[in-house]
Amino acid sequence: MATMLGSVQDMLAGALEGLSMRGQIVAQNIANLGTPGYQAQDVRFAATLQQALQTGSVDPQVVTLPGSTNQSGNGVDLEQQLGLLNQISLVQQGIMSGIDQSQKGLHQVIQDLGGPGV
Repeated sequence: MATMLGSVQDMLAGALEGLSMRGQIVAQNIANLGTPGYQAQDVRFAATLQQALQTGSVDPQVVTLPGSTNQSGNGVDLEQQLGLLNQISLVQQGIMSGIDQSQKGLHQVIQDLGGPGV
């Protein structure tokens, strides 16, 4: 049980790490909105999460996004980047909610096992 719980926690930590990195890349893209020639990047989150599930470790893949250039001569789409920030926030909230519920459930099991006569 402890191994399974540790694996789940490791996977969730890996997911949060990948999301954090993705948020940093999105912030970098937004910061370079006016930089001529800059191409937006992204972290392939699904591949990162799959890797965390299979190996228990995370090595996020940063890729350059193909796309057309904007008025500044770069490949950053501000609306897309802001949408990604919202998506990242929602997924992080979901993971944190899952961690919270898991901890509450574990706490309840421990209380139930530690009741009178145990």
